[in-house]
Amino acid sequence: MIDVVSTCIYCGVGCKLRYIVENNKIVKILPHPNDKISEGRPCIKGLTINEVVESGRIIKPMKRVEGKLKEISWKEALSIFYKKLKKFSPDEIFFTGSGKITNEDNFIIQKFARLVIKTNNIDGCCARLCHMPSVIAYRDSFGIPANPNFFIDIYNVDLLLVLGSNPATNYPAFFAKVLKNRDRIKIFVISPTYSETSEMADKVFLINPGTELLLLNVIIKELIERKAFRRRPIGFGDLHKSVISYSIEDAEKICGISRSDIEYLINEIIKCKNLGAMHGMGVTQRLYAVETVQALLNLVILMKGKILSGRGEINVQGCGDMLTNPEPIQFNPDADLENLKKIWGEDLPKEKGMNIIEALGFGNAKLAVISAFNPAQSMPDLNRIHRNLEKMFVVQFDSYFNLTSYFSDLILPIPLLIEREGSITNAERRVEWVEKVIDPPGESIEIWKVFSTLAEFFDSDKFVYKDELEIFEEITKIVKSYSKIDPKWIKESDIFAEKKEKFFKVLPTRFIGVEKQTNQKYPFLLYTFRSKYHFLTNESTGKSKTLNRVKYGPYFYMNPNDAKKLNLKNLDEVIVESSCGKVNGYVFLSEKIREGYIGAHFHFENLLVNKLYPLEFDKRSFTPNFKLVAVRVRKAR
Repeated sequence: MIDVVSTCIYCGVGCKLRYIVENNKIVKILPHPNDKISEGRPCIKGLTINEVVESGRIIKPMKRVEGKLKEISWKEALSIFYKKLKKFSPDEIFFTGSGKITNEDNFIIQKFARLVIKTNNIDGCCARLCHMPSVIAYRDSFGIPANPNFFIDIYNVDLLLVLGSNPATNYPAFFAKVLKNRDRIKIFVISPTYSETSEMADKVFLINPGTELLLLNVIIKELIERKAFRRRPIGFGDLHKSVISYSIEDAEKICGISRSDIEYLINEIIKCKNLGAMHGMGVTQRLYAVETVQALLNLVILMKGKILSGRGEINVQGCGDMLTNPEPIQFNPDADLENLKKIWGEDLPKEKGMNIIEALGFGNAKLAVISAFNPAQSMPDLNRIHRNLEKMFVVQFDSYFNLTSYFSDLILPIPLLIEREGSITNAERRVEWVEKVIDPPGESIEIWKVFSTLAEFFDSDKFVYKDELEIFEEITKIVKSYSKIDPKWIKESDIFAEKKEKFFKVLPTRFIGVEKQTNQKYPFLLYTFRSKYHFLTNESTGKSKTLNRVKYGPYFYMNPNDAKKLNLKNLDEVIVESSCGKVNGYVFLSEKIREGYIGAHFHFENLLVNKLYPLEFDKRSFTPNFKLVAVRVRKAR
């Protein structure tokens, strides 16, 4: 047996684990006691990776013939891929990066799109759908597209505000640090719903959905009026003017929080010595996402606090850092233009490209190259998405079969993160080198190698690399935030990409009303959440025997009082319907669900809750609303 230390494959915390390997098989996974992130306390998902690496894997290239998938050789697959790339014009071809793959893969995908295909139609799936509003707000507030603080800052925090997040479930290894500091820290949860974090909080402020921005502006107004702020940053005067008209009475009436609770919250923020705050997709996957995140950052900056928010997939931050966005790279502040011209040349597309919403949601792409991403389950308005995917030629790079595979015309097998080498960048912008644990099954090939070969077909000599380390060296020359990282040391220890704030700036934000309200036809609000025991669209965690012992669904969760009014009993089959779709499922009654709400996990292929969410999105970030939609519930016949 050998003992290999490498990263987890799941969330943006990026824990390191000990993989015990025998005959190219992971037989056990142990905590890594010296891991600076998990401190030897990783979550159950990471410790059960050995149960999921073999089942349901794609092991050979496949093409669709008369509606059925047929195994083919890599030679034939590359030939088909090349011919399709030649057939369509650059503005019809779309590429995605992913948080499941390495920085090197993401970097080469966007480089191939721009340098070979001559298109800026490239976007990071997880970055766009989860935390693009955070990235925009970080850049506006701090001058960098990343969180400037560190996970270990939690040990200096004495009041943690949790807004639209459930770290006890979503980031268990980080939340273990919170609990380690429990005797010195108060936890306040501001949320429309109860959660596992709420159960361990000192105070829960149940808020009407969509009113978080108003509450934050009221708090900021009171801090300024009482001269309780601790920093006068850039934009302070404009911020003061913008919040002057907000009042505690407004918050009491619109947010649904009592005046005494609002006063208590404000006073506790004033009293605390070191404020910490974290937000999640309960805030970012909404229609006014950027402004709400900005308001939270305004509060943190005024109080000299720390922002401690996580990210979804392990390499979401890295995916975005690798320039996988539709902005022309020549105008991207994160790109080193001098080195770009020197290494790549100057013949690059200048038109802004399509993002994921435009390409897949609006259906503007004709050829979609989808990398380690499951849009057939994870996009909003899935009926529309499925129609659009059926019209496109879909090339799928993935390790597991998933719902998108049913729409794919060409499927190319790739290794899991731990079946190859490369780097990832976690939520705190810690760059970690991934050690190869085992060989991948079948004929899996790294994405960068596929595009390197395709580049030869197009007579490009800009994609000749010996290994991932050589690509990483190029990354440090092209991506400014990584320029101070010495590639010689990346395999020896973790190194942080740029995190230092360039400035502290507050910006006015305006509350213009709640985004989604119920009505007589659709009297319930449906919200989605994550399970501690499943991850994203569940193609990996759903195969774990250990994780599946915990029965978390798929269900629609409902308050017993609401169920009684509809004559529903526990586990009755129901039809849940919104303005854009309907889904059959089983209802699970729980006192933890507030009256007037329906809850559901989004992990399950046999409960496609995203069919119920129309294609609505924050106008600055194009991040969709996945959190609130008005629905009706009726018993299925």
